[in-house]
Amino acid sequence: MGRIYGYSRVSTSEQDWALQLDALLKRGVDDRDIFKEKASGARRDREELRRVLDLLRPGDELVVWRLDRLARSQIHLLQIVEEVEGRGAKLVSVMDQIDTSTATGRMILGVLATLAEFERNLIRERSQAGVAVARQRGVKFGRPSKVTAAVVRQIMLASDAGTPVAETCRTLGISRSSYYMALRSAKAASIGELAVAA
Repeated sequence: MGRIYGYSRVSTSEQDWALQLDALLKRGVDDRDIFKEKASGARRDREELRRVLDLLRPGDELVVWRLDRLARSQIHLLQIVEEVEGRGAKLVSVMDQIDTSTATGRMILGVLATLAEFERNLIRERSQAGVAVARQRGVKFGRPSKVTAAVVRQIMLASDAGTPVAETCRTLGISRSSYYMALRSAKAASIGELAVAA
């Protein structure tokens, strides 16, 4: 039989630990093995949660009052449960009546994994939709180009003066591909201006 640990969390606006602590003590957790945390459930870098997870060994048990004390999102909750299971321990949620060592608990984990995957897909789809809308509005993604209008003028002057390409690239801090791309664009723009003028 392993050791039983408890984890209790209240948000920064809550003050009362009584319900949680009472439930953990009734479940058999020693008062000295209850890790108490005052932090938002959305935070992933919670110190007390990390401490108790690091202590878990095969056969141990981590008890919480409710699953929402561990995490706010399905994805984060599943990651925590997977870590507990990976350490050979089991997770028990008193109010949710979940024990990951039972068949019912494992079934609930399966549902949880499906919901987490659904949540991941929703986040990805929203992100892709947001990028598409931004692109339609002219927002450019990626690193800004080093080849500004001023750099293009210097490339044109250097080219007209017969300055070696390598020397121009070194001086301006650009690659050869950027040099030739800028040169082609500038020449195309010049031809276009001449055609309009004619």
